[in-house]
Amino acid sequence: MKVINVLVVIVVIVAILLPAYLLKEAKNNFSHKRQYERNWQLKLPSKFKELDQYTNQGGFHGEGIRYTIFKSKEKHFSSILESTSGRKIIKKYSGDTLHDNERDIKKYVENILLRLDVSKDNIPNFNEVYLWQEFNYESDRLVVLYFPNRKLCYFVEELR
Repeated sequence: MKVINVLVVIVVIVAILLPAYLLKEAKNNFSHKRQYERNWQLKLPSKFKELDQYTNQGGFHGEGIRYTIFKSKEKHFSSILESTSGRKIIKKYSGDTLHDNERDIKKYVENILLRLDVSKDNIPNFNEVYLWQEFNYESDRLVVLYFPNRKLCYFVEELR
């Protein structure tokens, strides 16, 4: 009788813990952070916390635009984005606002944010010091803005 009670307890515990574990894994695999890692072959810090996201992706293949704001605990930009060197040939550009070679990053970001109707509170303040990285793959584009003073990271993505 004791063996049956022990087996019932074990089955009940497994029946409760297994779905909880599977749900947690499913959330991690389909998080916005994970989507950026897969699409752009990047390694993002585990301490990234998503604050907000805007999107108008509606196509079967995921085309559309997406804007995500992350809070980082990292102070240096070099530790924010690391490439995983996948099979895609992704062109990468970097810069900061101390130079004139922004490649129209500000205008591109502002145009995307207008199309998404982003609230003023969630628009990056381009008057502050920031660093940027741009990733291009075929006709897709990802611009990442990092504001070290506020430790905020903005991802602006357009998939075509």
